[in-house]
Amino acid sequence: MLELNSSNLAEYLFSNHRISVPNPTIEPLSGGVSALVFKITTQDQCFVLKQACKQLRVKEVWLSDPARIEQEFLFLRAFHSLAPRGYLAEPLWHDNKNHAIAMTLAPAPATPWKTELLNLIADRVRAEQAATILAAIHNKGPSLKKDFPELLDKTIFQQLRIEPFYERLTLQFPEYSARIHSLRKSLLEESPTLCHGDFSPKNLLLHPEGMTLVDHETAHFGDYTMDLGLFLAHLVLKCLYAKSNRSLYAELIRSFLKAYQSNAGICDLNAQESVLGHLGVVLLTRVSGTSRVDYLDEAQKQEARMLAQTLLKGDIKNWESFPPYSW
Repeated sequence: MLELNSSNLAEYLFSNHRISVPNPTIEPLSGGVSALVFKITTQDQCFVLKQACKQLRVKEVWLSDPARIEQEFLFLRAFHSLAPRGYLAEPLWHDNKNHAIAMTLAPAPATPWKTELLNLIADRVRAEQAATILAAIHNKGPSLKKDFPELLDKTIFQQLRIEPFYERLTLQFPEYSARIHSLRKSLLEESPTLCHGDFSPKNLLLHPEGMTLVDHETAHFGDYTMDLGLFLAHLVLKCLYAKSNRSLYAELIRSFLKAYQSNAGICDLNAQESVLGHLGVVLLTRVSGTSRVDYLDEAQKQEARMLAQTLLKGDIKNWESFPPYSW
């Protein structure tokens, strides 16, 4: 595998006939902790190139097979034509040998929704847009199962979510191991629905035409309630960050749940205990586990930790008793 960078990328693209000129404009983009991402521009082309990293860029050891990038390309192929207009990039080509893919660019200027949230901008329309695309993924997933059986493979999801989030957490907090093991078991069971596995404000790009979802390496046929728990955990963390404005951010939670419910179809919110359990796991992982947020102070982290532990004890069983729902 050739690790791509700004120095060798032009030669790689030109020699592999991906571009027609030897001197494209190359702009590094944020790839989070798991990938190298570049914007490639020539006179007649403009696209994003993404290459998966073997060691994720976090403090702890966190390895994952870079072949996971093929899972992302597969999800784009499977779902692009079914997604609401503009919500997904179009897949262009993939290089299995070097674990790289190319896709169309989101309309400019595009910024992660996370950036807006950390700037204390709470727009309920964004929450409703997010609910629309997640409900579409969950509802339309069953129609893809026959043509894309490769998405039944949970290997990458195991490496990037189950092992670092669920299995490591049981070692840190053995008092919650029974609850976490039960949730983990549900993630490994066969399901007709698509689970994205990384649906968060960081991966929702805002632009003049709406919103585009990126980063699909963990997509698979699986338990859709994990998506809901993960996404809501991120909104709860933003509520805590907002301090005196937390009521505005709590409105995002309510707006998201209402919009998801109205679009959910076969996937509804009746499995509230499961959603709340996954929410607790993600919340605790983000403040005490492998993948920690960097924008909360110690008091906010402790509040998140206490809420997560209450969730994992099973003391909160529905939205009406979920504290952030009424903040």
